[in-house]
Amino acid sequence: MTMKEDDKNDFLKLGIDDQVLLVNEALSEQVYMALEMDGGGMEIMDIEGTDVLIRYYGACGGCPISESGTLVFIQNTLQEKVDPRIQVKIV
Repeated sequence: MTMKEDDKNDFLKLGIDDQVLLVNEALSEQVYMALEMDGGGMEIMDIEGTDVLIRYYGACGGCPISESGTLVFIQNTLQEKVDPRIQVKIV
């Protein structure tokens, strides 16, 4: 699924599968690669409204920066590319 401008406005109207596709597409360009370069990664556990629930693994799982700088980077990316209302939470 390719992200369109209309999708940004209708994020809450999309089904969970389409929401996950949009989020993964937005994160694939920079975020996933940056995490992998540091020996870690993340996965989307769920999406509840505009809350994207993630879990870190590998080196990111125990890194204190993952709960601050990295989380902000992920959230800013999703707010810019998917929906400005998105909040990212670690579970």
